[in-house]
Amino acid sequence: MIAPRIWWVGGVIAVALSALAASWLLMPRPVPAEIDEFRVWEPLSQRVVVEVLNSGKVPGAGRAGMLLLRRAGLDVVSLANADSALSGRLRNQVLIRRHDTTGVGRVVEALGDAEVIEAADSTRLVDLTVLLGKRFRVSKGY
Repeated sequence: MIAPRIWWVGGVIAVALSALAASWLLMPRPVPAEIDEFRVWEPLSQRVVVEVLNSGKVPGAGRAGMLLLRRAGLDVVSLANADSALSGRLRNQVLIRRHDTTGVGRVVEALGDAEVIEAADSTRLVDLTVLLGKRFRVSKGY
C-alpha cells in the first residue's frame, strides 16, 4: 500500500513543478534598453538637469540609468531610490518638473520606453525626474 501513495505524491509534485515552470516561462520579460556605445548624440539646445530615481527597486538600475542618460548628453545631478510615493512603478516615467519639455524626447529615446507626465514641482531643482520602473533592464555591461 505504501508504493501507490509514493507514486501519487510524486505525481502531485511533478504536476506542481510543471505548472511552476510553465508560469515562469510565460511571465512577461523586461525589455532591455539597447545601448549603442558608438552613438554620437547631437547637443541639446540647452542644459537639461535630470534626477534619476530607482522606482522599481531593481539592483543597479539607478546607476545604469544615470550612465545611459549621461551618455545621451543629459546632466544627471542626482541618483537615489524613489521614496514611497514614487516607488513601485512598472514602466519608466519621465516627470516634467519645470514646464519645459527640452530633453524629454532624448530621455525616451535613450531608455527605449517611458511614459511622460507633466508633474510640476518647484521644490525640485531639476528639469526632469526619471523614474526607472521594474521593467528597466540594461543589456550591455552597465
